[in-house]
Amino acid sequence: PSVHEIYGSEGKKIPEDIMANADLARIINSDEIQSVLNPAKRANKKYLRKKNPLKNIKALAKLDPYAAAARESEQRAEAARKDQKAALLKKRREVAKSKKQYKAQGQAFYEQVSKQGDVCADGF
Repeated sequence: PSVHEIYGSEGKKIPEDIMANADLARIINSDEIQSVLNPAKRANKKYLRKKNPLKNIKALAKLDPYAAAARESEQRAEAARKDQKAALLKKRREVAKSKKQYKAQGQAFYEQVSKQGDVCADGF
């Protein structure tokens, strides 16, 4: 089909070329265009994984240094309490161990007294 058959003779406009020079790569790389463009971007910055401030003291220190210091001091106090409790338990266990020998003596005495017979047998 010819152009006249497609567009007819009623005065419709025939489409014209949008670009006079179709060598797009040459146009983009020309000095006139490159001087106006922004410089090429570097590779995207890799972001580090977000740390949970409730679990990570360093992340908490970035957000609230006072809270981080308070939490560290609480951890130190907890460790001190744990050491004190361990010392107290050790002392109590030693006392219980020393009392054990007296318990054995008491049981032996009870066995000996039980062999003697019933105290109330004489009618008391």
